[in-house]
Amino acid sequence: MDSPTTATISSFVIRFVMDAGLDGFRGEIRHIQTAEQIHFTDWHEAVEFMRRYVPLEAENGSGGK
Repeated sequence: MDSPTTATISSFVIRFVMDAGLDGFRGEIRHIQTAEQIHFTDWHEAVEFMRRYVPLEAENGSGGK
């Protein structure tokens, strides 16, 4: 008999601030379950942070900066 799988939940809050001085955005991302957060100015930093908790698939060129 197959054993039941247990769902793992990872929730994030992402805040973006549009900043004319940076000619773009800055942001912060928080992992809800651990309350760990980082500040970022590049979307890839946020993705790498999420990869600590979620096995994301490799990027295929869509998305990014």
